[in-house]
Amino acid sequence: MEACPISLGCDPTHSHLEGCFSLPACRNIKDQFKHANLLIPKQTFTGDPNQAHWISDFHHIAPYAKIDRHQNKLLLHTRRDMVKTQSGGGFGATISSTRWSKYGTFTTKFRSGATGPGIVTAFLLSNPALGEEISFELTGRDPKRVITNYYRRIRPAESLEESVQHHLGGGNKGAHHHTTVSKLESHEESHELKRDSTTNDLVYKIEWTDKMIRWSVDGKTLRTVLAKDVNNNILGGLPGNPMQLQLTVWDAGHAIETRAWAGGKTDYGPDNLDEYVTTVHSIEMACFDSKEGNKPWPGPHASKRLKKAQALEAERAKRYRKMNKGKKGTGVDGKYHEQAYHGYDGHGEDFFSRMMRYFEMAILSLIKWTFVLLSLVCGAAYFTQPKTAAVPSTTRSSPGSQKNLGL
Repeated sequence: MEACPISLGCDPTHSHLEGCFSLPACRNIKDQFKHANLLIPKQTFTGDPNQAHWISDFHHIAPYAKIDRHQNKLLLHTRRDMVKTQSGGGFGATISSTRWSKYGTFTTKFRSGATGPGIVTAFLLSNPALGEEISFELTGRDPKRVITNYYRRIRPAESLEESVQHHLGGGNKGAHHHTTVSKLESHEESHELKRDSTTNDLVYKIEWTDKMIRWSVDGKTLRTVLAKDVNNNILGGLPGNPMQLQLTVWDAGHAIETRAWAGGKTDYGPDNLDEYVTTVHSIEMACFDSKEGNKPWPGPHASKRLKKAQALEAERAKRYRKMNKGKKGTGVDGKYHEQAYHGYDGHGEDFFSRMMRYFEMAILSLIKWTFVLLSLVCGAAYFTQPKTAAVPSTTRSSPGSQKNLGL
């Protein structure tokens, strides 16, 4: 985590023991976004799931995920910002749950912001470390179609025949050897919707167990994948690792690799001021086993270690206050600001990124003034160099004189 000296979901036997904690388990929730504190920037998240239900993953770059208290809606924006996205593409927003789920039912009601080519709105379960996911995706290609997909990390066999032999228990010894190389397999399908996803609020539901995955929209089942049909080395099986619940909107029309899939190049208007907004009414998580999530995190055995990590954090904060007392970014009269210490300045740019930007500007300025100085030195040398005046001849050469000189 960026905000504190702890890691979530790590293996204590291969990590720093004092800072290694279990993933916060799933807890039943239903959010209708009546409270702004349900969502916090990722940079201020300490790892404790009781801080908030959701984190804004890229808030330090572009604060485009916001809870509108007047509408009681979560708004996810995509805009083109040439400062934040030097490539020229748009920048979107992603929110992720602070708790991790292994099986359950996940439901959301939203109006897609994919109102033009290139924009993608997605509701998904994701394990970023492994790349596995279960998702709904709506693209600007057609607002009356939705894509269902799941990614599963598998160990590919050397050949299809070897895969079949391994699954059936046959073949030679080599066929039973598990390779350490793995890859992600996509299983994408497209479905027609009864209503336009950009002008209507639709209900999307993912049901995930160890036996199946089911996708449905407005109560109608679109697709069901059974584990018994895919549990082999050819199809890879179903995702079975803990995942975060996410909602995201992003610009897929800028990159050539995803442009055609998303419906074409994204249009932000003649002045690059147009934006795309996904409006989320609610999100619900119904855990497969809620008992684990109802237990206090991080548990009795890890509580002492957590208190120690928090004490170290408090000590660092104290040193920071002392070192930066009265300076800009630490608050009035040197009062400590949590966000300032953790690197988030509240204006879409973290402290360390800002320092790096200032450093780059200083280097560029130094190079520029070096060239200016060299130009001045060379110019001064040129203008102060003594000039040799041409002495006019008092006699004219006769035509014969050039001949006498051999010319």
